[in-house]
This record gives sequence, C-alpha cells and structure tokens, in this order.
Amino acid sequence: MDVLTLDRILLATDGSPQATVAADLVGSVAWPQGSTIEALSVYEPFAAGMELPPDALIALDREMREEIDTQLAETRSRIAVGDRAVETAMRRGRPATEIVREAERLRADLVVAGSRGRGPLATMLLGSVAAEVVDRAGRPVLVARVPRLKRVVVADDGSAEAARATALVGGWPIFRGLRTRVVSVAPVYAVTGLGPVRHEDAKQSYAEGVDALRGVHGFIAEDAAVRLTEAGVPARSDTRFGDPANEIIMAALEHEADVIVMGSHGRTGLERVVLGSVARNVLTHAPMSVLVVRAPIDR
Repeated sequence: MDVLTLDRILLATDGSPQATVAADLVGSVAWPQGSTIEALSVYEPFAAGMELPPDALIALDREMREEIDTQLAETRSRIAVGDRAVETAMRRGRPATEIVREAERLRADLVVAGSRGRGPLATMLLGSVAAEVVDRAGRPVLVARVPRLKRVVVADDGSAEAARATALVGGWPIFRGLRTRVVSVAPVYAVTGLGPVRHEDAKQSYAEGVDALRGVHGFIAEDAAVRLTEAGVPARSDTRFGDPANEIIMAALEHEADVIVMGSHGRTGLERVVLGSVARNVLTHAPMSVLVVRAPIDR
C-alpha cells in the first residue's frame, strides 16, 4: 500500500473535557515529520435582539475571545511535543460550518474532534457538531473518545468505501506497527431480506445463504488483513454474522481497540435517514474513538 499524505491535522476544540481527550490523543500520536497541527476554536455570535447595550456586547465578546485564547494556549501546550509545529485559530460563527470551512481552507488530511457521549441520548450528546462535521467534511474525521492510539479495528464489508478505510490504515504512518483486527460482518438481512427466519421450510436455504456469506466475508477480512500486514500493520481477520454495527463494536471491545476505522458513503439528509448507516450507528454507540473515512461528496 502507498504511503498516504498526512501533513495537515485540524483539531477542533471547545475547552470541554471531551475536547481535552481529543487534544491528549493528538498529543500522543507520532505524526509524520513535517506535519502541521492546527487547533481551532469556534464561538457563536450572540443572539440577535439581546437586550444589552452595544458596549456590553462588545465587552462580552472581548471576554469570550480572551477565554478562548487561554483555552487554545492550554490545548497547544498539550500537543506541542518537541519541535512539532502547532498553530491555533479562532473563528466566529456556527461551529460545524466553521470547522468544515477551516478544514477546506487548510486542506486538512484529518479532522479530529471530541465526542460528548454515547448511549440512548448519544445522537444529541455526540452532538450535532461532531455528527455534522462527519457528514459534511468530505475528508477523514476522527471522533475521539480515548486519549491513545495503540489498538485498531478496521471494518471492511468489501465496498469501495471500506477499501478507502483499509488503504488509509495501511498508508498512514501513524498506524505502522499497531495491532489491528479486520472485521467483516455478514448481515442477517442480506440472507432473508427481512430479518430472522420465521418459517420452517426456509431454514435450509437460510443456512446455505449463511455459509455462502461467511465465505465471502471471510475472504474479505483475510485479504485485507494480509494487505495490511504486508504494509507494516500487523493484522488478523475476524469474520462475524449479525447486525453489522453491533458486531463491529463487540469486536472492538473484545480486541480492546482504541479506535474503529471504517468507511462511509457520501449520502446525506433524507436518503441517509431512510437507508440507515452502519457508520452512524457505530459512531453513536461505540465507547472507543471512531475514524470515519468518507467518499468525496458530490456537490
């Protein structure tokens, strides 16, 4: 596998504990020599119509900028290891919009952001900012939940999007030498189209379909594991059957992975809601970091 560019890293930070986790993760990674990290903080303008004198609004804006300057200085101290180049930036506007815009301006190879939680309220807590950045950035986004990068799970279903994720792990130097598990899940609905089998006369064809799917996904996982190992990322294959998102997360827990790497299609909006998204479910519920590798979005 070719070495892929990893020269510009954008870290989105807001001074929260979750952003500190993301900063510690960025600080712990051995980025390629010559790479540049930018820590970005975005603050939203005060709501129009606030019943405050102009001088008071100006003073509040100044205080907020001073507080953000302090936060950015603390973040910089966490990630500026040795002679590593670290820049800071402050923007005013909608956080997700400004993060995506800055990623485009910087031509970032990777965007890193903190996560605000998981579980039943995860979509709201993950929040809207991290989720929107993943949807809109059109480049790899790492949603950080743990401050380290030592063990990796790569999800590969044989799609072009999964191939991009596997190639990224094999091509980015930060993954070199890390213990990796390639997981390929044969989904139940691919056999029945409807979920669990409910009729006796369908059991034989169901079993045959399961065996065929296991064979296909076993080949996918083994082939990816071999290619990663040859690229210097020691990998083993893991073939599973069931709900893809659940099985990927279970494999990551069993492997004690720090990060799940997976591809995602470029669909957004209603189409994504209707079709569902394995990547979105993993991103929402996984207790470890998730790196989503996106296909370019058609504009």
